[in-house]
Amino acid sequence: MEVAAGIFRLELPMPFELRHVNVYLLRDGDHFSLIDTGLQTQESRETLNRKLDEMSLPVERINRILITHIHPDHFGLAGELRDRARAELVIHRLEVALMEPRYARAEDLVHDVAAWLSKNGVPAAEAEFIKSASMAAREFVSVVEPDTLLEGAERLSIDDSELAVVWTPGHSPGHCCFYWPARRVLFSGDHLLPKISPNIGLHPQSGADPLDDYLASLDRVRRLDVDLVLPAHGDPFRDHRERIDAIVHHHDERKAALVDLARDGARSGWQLAGELFHGIRDRNVFQQRLALQETLAHCQSLAVEGRLRKQVSRELVTWRAA
Repeated sequence: MEVAAGIFRLELPMPFELRHVNVYLLRDGDHFSLIDTGLQTQESRETLNRKLDEMSLPVERINRILITHIHPDHFGLAGELRDRARAELVIHRLEVALMEPRYARAEDLVHDVAAWLSKNGVPAAEAEFIKSASMAAREFVSVVEPDTLLEGAERLSIDDSELAVVWTPGHSPGHCCFYWPARRVLFSGDHLLPKISPNIGLHPQSGADPLDDYLASLDRVRRLDVDLVLPAHGDPFRDHRERIDAIVHHHDERKAALVDLARDGARSGWQLAGELFHGIRDRNVFQQRLALQETLAHCQSLAVEGRLRKQVSRELVTWRAA
């Protein structure tokens, strides 16, 4: 559980393909800071309470909660824990802008997603199911007003030293990593994972060019002096630059594959996703939507580079090799 002196990794369960999310407790004098919170589920809540009991740590000693981004596995219990601990809740301001439309007014978002699916070539029958693929996420999270907003580059005092806030948009517009220079430790959230690449998707709530945002964020993290990466999923790892190189290579390969797929004429994002992600039509609607979002993010990056031509009408967005 203690992965470095005064840093504790707590694995919390999830009912998804990824079975756990890591949250981290950082000793800060007589108190602790918590990075991310896990889902708002009874199983996650009970697991967190049990682990705190094993540490003989009353929740009231958590005086600050740092959120990497507002996806439910990272933000779900934030409101509840903030109230129980009377802790300061800290999050990037771009994540706050997404919170209410995603979780409190999801019906409006479903309408926007339906139009987006149609413009990207998803047939009406499939779109009817895919548009609501994320509605179930609302039960895992509560909307809560944060105490402190971040923009990136802040320094947060901790245990006679500082945590640096590293804004890393891509997976989410306001995603932040937290870097402890004195310890050479990076809390990477979903930005940098040991075995998989996070989903980088173009969709109604994303940035305009999320893949290029993500790659630029990787370059920002590459420059940090890091001995240990503590990710939100998977085990701690070292040599962050080697992992970044592997992720960049993965995205380069995916972009090259898309250019080849688009050589025979204009194709919709839905058509390209079906060929890029073999067998995706047999997966659940959530996975189909993620595949479309990721395909579009790569297409947008290629269009910015001039390697694909993006053609837009009222009815349809298509892509073809330049």
